[in-house]
Amino acid sequence: MKTIELDQFIRFQFLSSLGITSDKKDLYFVLSKADMDNNGYLQKIVSFNLEKREFKDITEWDKSASFMSLKDGVYFVKSDPDKKGISTFYIVEEEGNKEAFTLPIPVSSLKDFDDEYYVALAMTNRACPDYYALSEEDKETYDKKVKDDEDYIVFDEYPFVFNGAGVVNGNRNSLFLLNKNDHKLEKITPDSFDVASFDVIGDKIIFSANDFTTYKTKWDKVYSYDLKEGIRTIYEDKMAIRKVFDEKGKIYVNGTFAKDYGEMEAGKFYELKDGKMELRIDTEDSLYNSVGSDSRYGRNKNYFKDNETNYFVTCEEDHTIILKMEADKLTKAVDIKGFSVDDFVVADDTFYAIALKDQKLQELYCIKDGKVEQLSSFNEEVLNDYYVAKPEKLTVKKAVDIDGWVLKPFEFDENKKYPAILDIHGGPKTAYGEVYYHEMQYWASKGYFVMFCNPRGSDGKGNLFADLRHQFGGIDYQDIMAFVDLVLGTYPNIDPERLGVTGGSYGGYMTNWIIDQTDRFKCAATQRSISNWISEVGVSDYGIDFPIEQEFGDVRNCAGELWAMSPLKFVNNAKTPTLFIHSTEDYRCPVPEALQLYTALTCNGVETRMCLFKGENHELSRSGKPTHRIRRLKEITDWMDSHLNG
Repeated sequence: MKTIELDQFIRFQFLSSLGITSDKKDLYFVLSKADMDNNGYLQKIVSFNLEKREFKDITEWDKSASFMSLKDGVYFVKSDPDKKGISTFYIVEEEGNKEAFTLPIPVSSLKDFDDEYYVALAMTNRACPDYYALSEEDKETYDKKVKDDEDYIVFDEYPFVFNGAGVVNGNRNSLFLLNKNDHKLEKITPDSFDVASFDVIGDKIIFSANDFTTYKTKWDKVYSYDLKEGIRTIYEDKMAIRKVFDEKGKIYVNGTFAKDYGEMEAGKFYELKDGKMELRIDTEDSLYNSVGSDSRYGRNKNYFKDNETNYFVTCEEDHTIILKMEADKLTKAVDIKGFSVDDFVVADDTFYAIALKDQKLQELYCIKDGKVEQLSSFNEEVLNDYYVAKPEKLTVKKAVDIDGWVLKPFEFDENKKYPAILDIHGGPKTAYGEVYYHEMQYWASKGYFVMFCNPRGSDGKGNLFADLRHQFGGIDYQDIMAFVDLVLGTYPNIDPERLGVTGGSYGGYMTNWIIDQTDRFKCAATQRSISNWISEVGVSDYGIDFPIEQEFGDVRNCAGELWAMSPLKFVNNAKTPTLFIHSTEDYRCPVPEALQLYTALTCNGVETRMCLFKGENHELSRSGKPTHRIRRLKEITDWMDSHLNG
């Protein structure tokens, strides 16, 4: 049996963006793979005929691929990199793909509205909100002005940057009507509106949006639009809205008033009726797939509507389930242990899902009557005859149990002692599950025990379990250390003198916190981390959201509370050799978060090393350039090897 290789992920194929035709005869999805020649990724659109059980390439490999399934057919979209914001739509037909229309705007979502119009969601900017409608001459004039000012960046609102998107000052998600015949666009939302969620209910478009010109709060309003009356505000009280959607002709909203567990609590389901929110379903389910993995690529959705029935994805403990809404209650439609549903569609109570199952890579599955059938084999050979460690579950018994897992090293020998690596997930409101994680499997193949757990703050066990308000570095740290103690007591082959710790984002924050609190780890690798909450609040795209979520008494004057939760405050306690991994364009946890702690450790004589990745952002480990992902994993592994195997 062979061992997992560091760069094995470049041979993976990634599935995303699952869709189904209106006649329910064909599935469509995007297939992605690494492009080592250009240090990027390639994508193509693939269909699967449900009757013939045949796959078919709809497009050739390209730098990007996207499609939209509408009543009159499936359209794939190509963007011209030399023409700003122009997208060409091609309709998929039996005899081949035919150009249908071109839009002078980057459309991210397209839905049927009525017989005459589609409703489109597209990006605009307040600096020139009607750019799409300008004449070619006026566009050239505006483009020249932008080019003349390209050495200057002007901010006049917050947030002004966003991870993965760069400068977003002035950007708005705007709604348009798109005429199905002449393909003319009509913008229907004001220039200041940033639309978050929308759906079509009868002859109306219902949407949630944030109306702002200087500061975007966490609270949206709900609006309706119809052809006769235009836009009306139908709900304007303070509420964090996750989704607005049609439920059998009624306006339903998933959101929270943040009264019990703060703004981070899971949304409940309300019917919006006569300007008031009437509770219909009291739930603690987060409506997204929070089970982590570093073996995905591409866009996925967490919601699907089949006929008049709404379905949602959520995390339950360590796996994802699909919920069905009916009669003002949620029922489990798909509940399979060891399953991470990354995307799904439904056709008459038959579920089709892109999923990670157990220790397999992504494939396409059919689930009917509780039975699972694998439809694809894109990754079947990639891990064939390789050592893939099976997660062994351990549970710390508490009022609410802390679940975790251990991977045994390759060719485990009961007569040997082994080093171990503790891996901490991000979020914190995410979760580990029993699905394939490349970095962990690579370390197990190299002879490490690997341990990972879901401490308090994680998703999948309700609001109280996920509640870390005023407790960052407290109960979560206690849970992680209790899990480490349980692992060491259960696996005597782990050498307690050879423990390493790593994690990214919140996991990086916890790594920083751990080296301030204990010397039990012989080395640490902190990734895209936070060291000083005061500076994080001031410069991150997440920024002011944090003290709001923490419900500090004064979110503009809370330096004392923020400093008490900052690893930098306790840096003089740290003695652990620490590697810093960070990206220069990370706007979620900006580079100064790493630099501050790196500088302090270095000046204190602690062994340190920093590896910065140019042009990468917060998603380095998941969707960064392939050679950068290889270098990142090599840096961490070399650091662990030098301190735990020396």
